[in-house]
Amino acid sequence: MPDPSLHGNGEDCPACALRREADRDRTVYGSARLDCNNCHGTGRIAYTVRQVYEIQLAEARKHYWSQKQYA
Repeated sequence: MPDPSLHGNGEDCPACALRREADRDRTVYGSARLDCNNCHGTGRIAYTVRQVYEIQLAEARKHYWSQKQYA
């Protein structure tokens, strides 16, 4: 399973991004912090193995194979 904490192996959780402002207001009033159902409170969502493979393949096409000179 890809590690979402590694650079490039995940993305920020969009649900947590929407909740940040509401959480700031909620903690002022003493409410408990609730974990996100989307990322389970980590703030990151891991890419699947297939997504990591597709991203790496696209980068290789762009930076390596596009500049290779064939005789």
